[in-house]
Amino acid sequence: MNLLLLRRLCILALIALASTSPLHAAETPPSSTPDKLLRESMLPPGVSLSQGISEITGVAISPLLGVSFMGVWTYYKTESHLRHRLPWYCHPGFWGTGLSLILICFLKDFLGTAAPPLVKKPLDFLELFENKVSALVASVGFVPLVALAMAHFNQVQPQAVNGLAHSGLAVMPLASVIDFGVHTPWISIPVAIVAFSVVWLSSHAINVLIALSPFGIVDAGLKLIKLGLIALVAGSALIHPYAGAAVSLLLILIGLLFAGWSFRLTLFGTLMGRDFLLNKRATAADLETGLKGFLARRTEGVPARTLVRLKQDPAGRPVLTYHPWLVLPERRIALADADMVICKGLLHPSLAHRHASEPAAVRSTLILLPRYRRLEDTIARHFGCQEVMDSALLRGFKAMRQWLVEMLSSGRKLVEMHQG
Repeated sequence: MNLLLLRRLCILALIALASTSPLHAAETPPSSTPDKLLRESMLPPGVSLSQGISEITGVAISPLLGVSFMGVWTYYKTESHLRHRLPWYCHPGFWGTGLSLILICFLKDFLGTAAPPLVKKPLDFLELFENKVSALVASVGFVPLVALAMAHFNQVQPQAVNGLAHSGLAVMPLASVIDFGVHTPWISIPVAIVAFSVVWLSSHAINVLIALSPFGIVDAGLKLIKLGLIALVAGSALIHPYAGAAVSLLLILIGLLFAGWSFRLTLFGTLMGRDFLLNKRATAADLETGLKGFLARRTEGVPARTLVRLKQDPAGRPVLTYHPWLVLPERRIALADADMVICKGLLHPSLAHRHASEPAAVRSTLILLPRYRRLEDTIARHFGCQEVMDSALLRGFKAMRQWLVEMLSSGRKLVEMHQG
């Protein structure tokens, strides 16, 4: 019920944010009287900029939700004879489809809590890719429009400045800001896209964690965090545009600080989800070119979740190779070939090392892609691993299954004895 209530509050906040934003007035040019034009031009110079920052940040947290509600609210508050001049995301075909997908995702989250993970997780991975597609569409088609609308809205202000010149007000700083926003879209649009991207990366990392988490209560908690961020941006913008901009700039700064971590986690979730959804299977011949995987922990200064490839050097020793930022020259990480084990998992195998002081304990080193499932024995022989064992999660799952089988068998025996 808390998740349902928070969703409703976020929807109301987004609607209110859309209703208070003047940016869409530039996209829907109504007939304006001189008095109305003067009143609009008397807005403080940072208001439209602040509202644009809040819009971009809110949409970056949840692109499909944000763009759909911006579209539907702008559509219904625009006079019918002007609706054909609205941008693409205000078309009923788009926001109708978007709201339908949001409803499906809500039903998945609401009803999926009672479903087993193997039923719900494919839907979580599908939502993961939906978030990528909607973010791409928003970054190309929505964010530039908001950046241009901010500049276009400020274009009315020089008219008011000229009209008020006789009052002796100091308007040169204001004129400089306006001139910068109007005549440099080649700067404002890239800056807006970068701000959108860093916030989306951090938000998308939450989606990756939801898709990978095997526990429903963790999924619900992460959903609440994401919806809480949307409510925070929308609520602060309702209090005052400057407050919304301050919160949005803070989230953008946090996104910049965590951009590397978010990018690695996003790539991790993308490749893992692709293999899982497409049911990709590797063959023994693929071992010769190396195994793709991700570092499970920081190794020789290389951060966790870095995409690497497990190979053998000319001497037959296992090594890890990787390309910094995926495009820089290849680098290598030496890998200790002693005490290596292969762990089977529910979704993917992994490479681990035993502790020297505690031989019974293992520490994961490399997370392999799901495509290498059922090749654990072949991988162990190829790289000289000591043994193949079940991961802790898989052991727990098998223990739970064994307990259920024993309990059901005991129940049937008791019924048979009672009937006999």
